[in-house]
Amino acid sequence: MKSEKLKRNFWTSAEIECMLNLIKEVNNCQGALSTSTTQYTFIQIANQMKKRGFPNKSPTQIRRKWFQMKSAYLCYKKGNLDRLFLIPEKFRNVIAQFVESGEKIGRSNLSTISTGPIHNNHHRQEVISEEETSAMDKFLNQIKRNNKLMNAEFLKFEESLLQYEHKCQFIRDKNIINLINN
Repeated sequence: MKSEKLKRNFWTSAEIECMLNLIKEVNNCQGALSTSTTQYTFIQIANQMKKRGFPNKSPTQIRRKWFQMKSAYLCYKKGNLDRLFLIPEKFRNVIAQFVESGEKIGRSNLSTISTGPIHNNHHRQEVISEEETSAMDKFLNQIKRNNKLMNAEFLKFEESLLQYEHKCQFIRDKNIINLINN
C-alpha cells in the first residue's frame, strides 16, 4: 500500500525530539540485538509519532532525517564542518551518543513503546552514564580543535590579504606619483 504524499518535510524541534526519543526507546527495547535498520522500524516509528501528535511524517521522511543526521555527524568527525549544521545544535549530543555507542535501530515489536505524549523536560532528567559523557566530551573536543584550526587558517588568510592590499596600495601610490611627475 502506497502512503499518500505529504505536503511538507520541514522538521520542527518537537518532531525531531519525538523521533529521537522513539529511536532511543527502540534501542532500549532491543538491547544488543539491534543489527540492522529496516523500513518496518521506520513505519512503526511513524505510527508512534502519529499517536503522539505528529501526523505529518512518513516512514521515508523519518528514515531520511535519521540517516541525514547520522551521516552529518560522521562527516563532521572526518573534518567536514559544513555538514554539522544539518543537525540542530539541541540534538547534536544525542546523535553523538548514538553514533559513538554504535547503536543501530532494527526490526522489533514496537508495540511495547509507550504511546503517551512527549515527556516534558522536568521528566527527562536522566543520569548520564560515563560512556555518554565521554562521547559528548569527544564531540565537544573535536569541535574545539576544528575551531582552533579554522581560526588559524582565518588569521593566515587575513594576513595574506593585508599584504596583498599593501602591495596594491604601493602600486597605486607609485602610479599617482608617476602621473604627477609627468
